[in-house]
Amino acid sequence: MISPAAVLGVVLATTAVGSSVLLWFAPTWGEVRHGYEMLTGATVALLGWGAWASFSAPVASLAPDVADLGALTRALLLGFTLATAASVVALAVKLPSVVARVLGVLATLAGLGAFVPLATVRAELGGAGGVAQGVLELVLGAFLLGAIWVGMILGHWYLVERRLSNRYMVWIAWTNVAAIGAGLGSVLLSARNPVPCDGLPSGAFEQCVMNFAPILRIGAMTVILGLGVLALLALISGFNVRLAREGGRSIQASTGMFYLAVILAPAVEFAAKVRFF
Repeated sequence: MISPAAVLGVVLATTAVGSSVLLWFAPTWGEVRHGYEMLTGATVALLGWGAWASFSAPVASLAPDVADLGALTRALLLGFTLATAASVVALAVKLPSVVARVLGVLATLAGLGAFVPLATVRAELGGAGGVAQGVLELVLGAFLLGAIWVGMILGHWYLVERRLSNRYMVWIAWTNVAAIGAGLGSVLLSARNPVPCDGLPSGAFEQCVMNFAPILRIGAMTVILGLGVLALLALISGFNVRLAREGGRSIQASTGMFYLAVILAPAVEFAAKVRFF
């Protein structure tokens, strides 16, 4: 990967899309006050906007031949962001909740659609496994980051609805366990991609060397780093399940665990996606 901005764009996009899936298709819909969807949706829209902005130039800089794919990626991310923002507004002005949910579902589809041209760029630049593996890597990363982001926000929402059943926190805790498996797949698949700077001409190699820390260019260091941090996330996910099942004040402790996970999970995906292109 030549451009750090493109890595950031990938991680922001996967976080936004994964969170959107778990927001609009979750069992919390209709059971939790819509303020929860407004709060989470607002963060998802901001993440989507960040991803759109991060891809303003990097994809075209990788190779002129994929500039059109980069433009399509940005267009779909912009649609995702605007539709998500519209869903939040619909809830805020108290339109029928079905309107907001339909907008949220359409936004999610646009976000998932953005993964296809992005994976095609990866395939055009020589990524292993073609478009299919690229899409799979993005989906797995989205599951990992989305589950952890939504878990942190849902945990905080229990401070607003103190009588809310702990079943929803148990749901997201077990979803987090499954997401660790997805993260493992994301990291292991990234091992099939070239390490940063490999195979680049001299000028591009020098640019890549300037853009990345030396430790990330050592063999499979990104894979080792991702697996190490993922082991910590697996430990946290076990605590989350236990605490969520206890309910009561233990949910606050579970939320604190999600804080740690939110800090660590992006490190896993940065380590994996630095090898994406």
